Amino acid sequence: MGTWGTRNFENDGSLDWVFEMIDAKDGGLIADTLQFSLNKDGLLDTSECEDALAAAETVAALTGKPSEDYPETPLEKLDSLNVLATLALRKLAISVVEKIKLNSEMKQTFTDSGEVEAWFTVQDELIRRLS
Repeated sequence: MGTWGTRNFENDGSLDWVFEMIDAKDGGLIADTLQFSLNKDGLLDTSECEDALAAAETVAALTGKPSEDYPETPLEKLDSLNVLATLALRKLAISVVEKIKLNSEMKQTFTDSGEVEAWFTVQDELIRRLS
């Protein structure tokens, strides 16, 4: 059984995304993942949300504001990606987080489980770190 919690790295999908990005040495995956999520019509599924939130967390980490649960090994290797957390990339990440908070399968899951307020708090804190 996988891990699951209200923090953005308390699930296997987000952890997998970060480690795959680092292993592939593909910093372009950050913007690609965020842009896909923003452009997708309809509801983002949970897996897409996990990837997008991991990408947004990575942008925050690139600005020197990683979450407490950002995986240590990828965090140490972010500089090797040669990606800058530009204002445009930070705004893109904020837009994606806001979209996920507004209407997504992940939001529905946390609403159904009674944990949506704790999850909103995590996402609001991410938006603050991206601002």
